[in-house]
Amino acid sequence: MQSLMLKELWNRKFPMLVGSRGLGKSFVLSLYAMLRALIMPERKIVIVGAAFRQSKVLFEYMDTIWRNAPILRDIAGTNGGPRRSVDMCRMIIGDSTITCLPLGDGSKIRGQRANDIIGDEFGSIPREIFETVVAGF
Repeated sequence: MQSLMLKELWNRKFPMLVGSRGLGKSFVLSLYAMLRALIMPERKIVIVGAAFRQSKVLFEYMDTIWRNAPILRDIAGTNGGPRRSVDMCRMIIGDSTITCLPLGDGSKIRGQRANDIIGDEFGSIPREIFETVVAGF
């Protein structure tokens, strides 16, 4: 099931995962972001959630994968890995960066740039904020 979700995420332009609690959506999104960062050099991936808690859930999954994957750590080099600050979490894999941000009202995150945008719990993100702030990434 999760491999099918990854396939859809990889092959569709605007995929949406809809499923029950415990299906593994957040884990798959985290794995997807890390795979894109690893396979596609110099990728900038932004993960947003209506609340910081939502994007930090994905970051925690990425952190767990990082700690349990010594080969990934070797590939990423000494500068790679998780970085936490008060207002964002960042995962660096090689030349790629995954940034987890709180959306809030959108005023604090303007100016971000990304190749890929992942909206966690998309239904809770206000449409006007997504269209004016996030889509501009």
